[in-house]
Amino acid sequence: MSAANGQSPAPPPVGASQVFVLAQGFRALPDGTLALIAHDGGLRLFADLTADPDRPEVRTGEAWRTLLASMQPGWSLRALQLFWPDPEPRTAFLAQGAAWASGEQAGRQLLRESLLLFLERHPLPFMRRTVLEFAFPGDEGLAWWESLPRQLGVFGVVVRPLAAEGVQALAHHLFNPVL
Repeated sequence: MSAANGQSPAPPPVGASQVFVLAQGFRALPDGTLALIAHDGGLRLFADLTADPDRPEVRTGEAWRTLLASMQPGWSLRALQLFWPDPEPRTAFLAQGAAWASGEQAGRQLLRESLLLFLERHPLPFMRRTVLEFAFPGDEGLAWWESLPRQLGVFGVVVRPLAAEGVQALAHHLFNPVL
């Protein structure tokens, strides 16, 4: 379908990465939020969603229903499920290991050195991340986007909008996950 014959253009296929590859930088919205300028000149907003599955008050199913029910017809939202290297557990353990007293026992010293060596050479653990990509429809979508942390926070879901550095890291990870 083409816009020239009066019909709307076909939506991009699911999983299309063109918005990242041909991005044209960032633009500040009226509230100061930075939006990615996509290949088509449209704006995209990104947020990271987290929830602690071990907490009984977290109700992700209800959060998703609320999120989708609050959207207006014609808006586009994409949920990305990514496996992301997570250096924090390793960094915390290395800091603790470095602070251990070396002791006078050769066995303890060998154990400490072996654990630290293993951690340095073992690949990073991965965590699952959920990232939302919102095709910004204009000012009417800004209030909705800004309300997401409150809307989903009721269900134990934390929404953190991504700054420009976070969007760049996301694009880097999508195209170079080994790095």
